[in-house]
Amino acid sequence: MKKWIGLLLIICAGVLSAETLYREAPAKTVMMGDFEKSKGATFQKLPDENVTEEVITAEEYLGEDVREETVKMSHSAADFVMDRPKIALLVPRQVIGGYANSVANEILSYLIYSDKNFVFEVFDSGTQEEDALILALQKIHHKGYKVVIAPMTPSGANTLASLEKTLLVYVPTVNQDDIYIQNPNFFYGGIDYKAQVGALLNYADSKIVVFDDGSTLSKKISDYVTESRLEDIVYSKVIKNVNANLSYLLKKNHKLIDANIFLNMPVVKSALVAAQLSRYKVPYKKILSTQVNYSPLLFTLTQYADREKFYIANAIGKAPFVLEDMSRLIGADIRFNWIDYATSVGLDYLFTDYLGLRGSRVFHENLYGQQIYYATEIVQPKPGSFAQIDRISAEPSFREEKW
Repeated sequence: MKKWIGLLLIICAGVLSAETLYREAPAKTVMMGDFEKSKGATFQKLPDENVTEEVITAEEYLGEDVREETVKMSHSAADFVMDRPKIALLVPRQVIGGYANSVANEILSYLIYSDKNFVFEVFDSGTQEEDALILALQKIHHKGYKVVIAPMTPSGANTLASLEKTLLVYVPTVNQDDIYIQNPNFFYGGIDYKAQVGALLNYADSKIVVFDDGSTLSKKISDYVTESRLEDIVYSKVIKNVNANLSYLLKKNHKLIDANIFLNMPVVKSALVAAQLSRYKVPYKKILSTQVNYSPLLFTLTQYADREKFYIANAIGKAPFVLEDMSRLIGADIRFNWIDYATSVGLDYLFTDYLGLRGSRVFHENLYGQQIYYATEIVQPKPGSFAQIDRISAEPSFREEKW
């Protein structure tokens, strides 16, 4: 009984701390790939005082005297083993916005779930500029951290990989395919959208239509479709204003008859397009989409007739119920938010294989090379939930040695 009361107090303390430390909320729903700044953008060099640090220690939760360990940096994984987790979160908050809060909350929920004494500190670099990252890294080294979680865009991850040579760094937001700076102490948890497109193409016959909204990630996904099945694409259109009446685009468009339509845009925009497809009684065959539309919002933004022909690729697997519940309580979401899920999967791998803090893993995704591979399941949104209709194992095209 005392153990459960203690756990409840820990969770409540975590919620209060999360509200205090990470109360900033995202201004709008966006796709992670669209955080990149446009070319030519400039940032003001950040002075020292703009790098903020927030500390959550085990003493705050458990009231115990926890000893500081002496840190020894090394390229050997064995040298990263520690008695308790001591995790630094490096976030460029001006770039990733509210995702900084979400990742921080998920790290906190996993640490509490693991039932270990811990130290967790947030270092906000502000931007992904080299000077800002150098300043944040200096503070991380000064505080004696070995392990860093760094949610960034591909450009930020590449810059960080070129600067840091000793810390063990996990980037949950970027796939290794987007990395051109090789660093053996980095590994990545970003989704493989190319693999998801490949899985979805198994459900598309010889007539394909591609819609996107012109954003960075949207265009990237559309390019994957084009590279794989250019000869089958009969129509392609960038729809930047989905709030407009799309009758000119959808009504009596013979290219849409019996077509397999790729909707490569966020869930709100996809729902609006799907609703207009129903409104104008377009006789399409299927709607195909990647992870960007695996969201409960799809159920609230559409009627069943609008979504019954959706086929969605998803990389988020099963998580322990207690961890899932704790994540929701603290303000994260490992059931539908793939960045939160990737954060938890990476931490689980770190705890088991590198920090020596767990006997067995709670997630089953594997690391090949420096990339976590996710199984791809194809789901359909049924009246009350997503129903799995297929599952493709998470294997790289060639088996690499585990890092």
